Amino acid sequence: MRKIGPLSVALSALLASTSYAQTPEGSAVTTASDVAQESGDIIVTAQRKSESLQNTPIAVTAVNAETVQTLGLTRAVDVASITPGASFTTTQGFFAPHIRGIGSDFVSVGIETPVAIYEDGAYLTRTLTVNEIIDNFDIGSIQVLRGPQGTLYGRNATGGVIIINSADPTDQFEARVRGELGNLEHRSLAGMLNMPLGEDLALRVTGGYKHDGGFVRNLNTGDKNAGGSRTYNIRGKLRWQPGNADIILGGQFYDTKAYLGPLAALERRDDTCFACNINPAVLKPNVGYYDTEGFTIIQPVRTKYYGANLNMTFDMGSFTLSSVTTFRQQKTVDSSSDQDLTPLPLFEFSVPRSGGKSYTQDLQVSSKLDGRFNYLFGLSYLYDKGYFNPAFLGEFFGGSTDPDTAAGFKNTAITESYAAFLEGYYELTDQLKVTVGGRYTYEERKAIGDNSALIGVPGSTFRLSNSQRAFTPRFVLAWDNGPTNIYYSFTRGFKAGGFPGPYAFPVNPVQPEKIFSHEVGVKQSMANNRIRLNAAVFYAKNKNQQVQTLDLNSGGTLTGNAGAMENYGVEVEAQFTPVDGFNLGLSGAWQHARYESFPNASLVCYDPTRTNPALVPGATLYPCPIDLSGTKPPFAPTWSGSANASYNFAIGSWTAQLAGLATYRSAIDFLPGAGGQLGADRDNKLIVVNASGYISPPGDNLRVGFYANNLFDKKYPSYIQTGQPYGVYKNVARPRTYGLRVEYMF
Repeated sequence: MRKIGPLSVALSALLASTSYAQTPEGSAVTTASDVAQESGDIIVTAQRKSESLQNTPIAVTAVNAETVQTLGLTRAVDVASITPGASFTTTQGFFAPHIRGIGSDFVSVGIETPVAIYEDGAYLTRTLTVNEIIDNFDIGSIQVLRGPQGTLYGRNATGGVIIINSADPTDQFEARVRGELGNLEHRSLAGMLNMPLGEDLALRVTGGYKHDGGFVRNLNTGDKNAGGSRTYNIRGKLRWQPGNADIILGGQFYDTKAYLGPLAALERRDDTCFACNINPAVLKPNVGYYDTEGFTIIQPVRTKYYGANLNMTFDMGSFTLSSVTTFRQQKTVDSSSDQDLTPLPLFEFSVPRSGGKSYTQDLQVSSKLDGRFNYLFGLSYLYDKGYFNPAFLGEFFGGSTDPDTAAGFKNTAITESYAAFLEGYYELTDQLKVTVGGRYTYEERKAIGDNSALIGVPGSTFRLSNSQRAFTPRFVLAWDNGPTNIYYSFTRGFKAGGFPGPYAFPVNPVQPEKIFSHEVGVKQSMANNRIRLNAAVFYAKNKNQQVQTLDLNSGGTLTGNAGAMENYGVEVEAQFTPVDGFNLGLSGAWQHARYESFPNASLVCYDPTRTNPALVPGATLYPCPIDLSGTKPPFAPTWSGSANASYNFAIGSWTAQLAGLATYRSAIDFLPGAGGQLGADRDNKLIVVNASGYISPPGDNLRVGFYANNLFDKKYPSYIQTGQPYGVYKNVARPRTYGLRVEYMF
């Protein structure tokens, strides 16, 4: 098992083919290639080519810009609410997606999430502050591909893929401004301007500012910054369409500040709090759900993000040639938090510098032959260099309170990935088509550690390296007569191994994760696409699943390999438009995810007598390896589902809309085995309801509306972790938020 880092508790401190195609009459149709309104259907690129969602033999959820606004899907994490079998959350600022029982909570240098994220065509390597970086104000499309995607999106996609694309420039002048004002000091202002600059040239610029006040009170300082954030962003796209070419040059910049650390020390448990026994007099009684009393060193996480991408498509007659070139750079500073759960400066953790830069290059050839055979061929390259430099503060680490001079170490991870993929499509008959494809991936991982400041020996560095390769095939047999699409697919997936940081000393690599999956699906359209009823049954089994548990020595989080996991389930979805203006969506999922083999998992045991020889003196929590074979993985509820409805209606000459979204999930564990013997890392079933609406005068240029998220003010955790010997840490979800929204469209 590999450590994410010593004391890294501070870091942690239907068928999925959603047919949200119906939009209000007169609403703008996005011109992004991924999702468009065409004869009441949605066009997706789940197979790296434009095709009808209902005709695509993949479990995929797809929504367009109007649905994002109607249902209030303002953040990347919100997309899971309409994606059966998916659970997205934010853990200490890290975007943590889980699909069909596969995911990860934290992503540091040297390892990535098993749910691949693509933004504007390019792979996203880092997930810290992704919710702020991927803003859904001017979205073109969002697609969630469930299950392994071994061929076309084959790198790090054993759980699935999230594809997010911002809207592309169009040849029509348009502009939009939206402002929001709500409780908890929420205020935001965003704008979009699309300008045609000539016959074949157009520019689209989007920018915004958002501020959210905190909602967690520090009982010792009195401040309520925890949970608050501030974001500035700007994005520009220049589109040139000369002849048969479509060239888009884009750039983006984000500046975010978020108070994350204090969210992780709520609901103190005196029976498990190690530091609480050192000086009980400093503790405050009656800690409430949104109260904390730790964190003597509180600094916001500050992230600056730069990105540039060049997307080019050329129509060559019998085939289409496309290229995606991307550069990204991210810098995060001043991230700090506390582990001891008290105001005493005992166990403090800081990351004064982290981030990295990446380059990607993708080339693709897609045929347009007249016969029964077509093909798709592609090449992919990725270079990523990330760094993560933690420091240890507080009395137990020398007493320093300056992150720049405290004892710590430096990590650098370099990844180079090469891949080639090929798929062939052959129409056996007019209704029966077979797809056969495969992807070959080769990766080189390098890790560099510098622990000079930690051990006091100048020039103490070490270097690690390994390489890995995988072949992931895909086979699909689909029968499609138009309204009915029945398919069977077999897919293998691959997630790269590596050296998951931080690492103060040389470590062995985590092994690659491999998976195979069988899926049978039915997609049915009726009543001129007013009714869509879809279902899928899947079976998947992986080998060397990468999991995160607890460090038996330091209490931090470990990334290592479980023996295997098996999962099978059913996903059902229905979408109805009984009358114009009224849309109803229902989804549900049942899954049976279990570790088939997971002996000696690193977890935590509890001894209230404090007499166990494995205990740190004065602690009640101690390291405890447990056999988790037969238990379920984190973020894998047995039952989950959602219901949404929107109704457009007239009030005299004005128009109005009301919309609601309710989500349900059964109990989940946040860590394997719910963290250990105490079983604290678990949450019961959950129901959350959101509502929104607007009213618009004639012309539909102005919309004045409201939003209410977590309508019934449900108190629930977004993450819980028991770390030995320190105690139980909890991140809590935002309470009820509500406010007014005004939007004007030119």
